[in-house]
Amino acid sequence: MPKKTKGLIKINTVEFTEYVTKFQPNIFRLAYSYVKNTADAEDITQEVFLRLYRSNETFISDENAKAWLIRVTINTVKNYLLSFYRKHKVALTEDIALNDEKDYALLEALNRLNKNYRVVIYLHYYEGYPVSEIASMLGISENNVKQRLKRGRDKLRTCLTD
Repeated sequence: MPKKTKGLIKINTVEFTEYVTKFQPNIFRLAYSYVKNTADAEDITQEVFLRLYRSNETFISDENAKAWLIRVTINTVKNYLLSFYRKHKVALTEDIALNDEKDYALLEALNRLNKNYRVVIYLHYYEGYPVSEIASMLGISENNVKQRLKRGRDKLRTCLTD
C-alpha cells in the first residue's frame, strides 16, 4: 500500500525493490536498443525507476507494471533523443562484453536495423509481448506491428547471412 508523504503518494519500498529487481534488465535492454550506448541506457533506466518511485500508480499485476514501465521507458527515450544535451555531445565508442560471438553478431545486426524494426523485434522476442499489446504500447495498428516484425526479421536474416 503506497503511503502519503508531504502531498506525494510514494510506492512501498519493498514493492519498489521488487519491481527494480524484476524489470531493470528489461528496461535497460529496451533503452539500449534505442540509444545504443550503455551509459545513456543506464541513465534512462534510472530515470524510469525514479518516475515509478515518484508516481502514484497502483498495478493490478506484474504484467501491468511491466507494460507501464515499458511505456514510460519509450517516452523517456523519445524525450532524451530530442534533448539539447544529446544533440550537443560527442559519442564515445564502447565495447560490450558478450558471452558468445553469436550474441555479438545478433546485437550488431539488431543495432543496424531501423529503430521501428528494432523496437518491435525487441518487444516481441525478448519481452514476449503479443502483437496486440505492442500495438497498444507504441500507438500503432496491429497490422503495422506485423509488417515491422516481418520486415525486421527479413533485414536481420540478410544481415546475418552476409
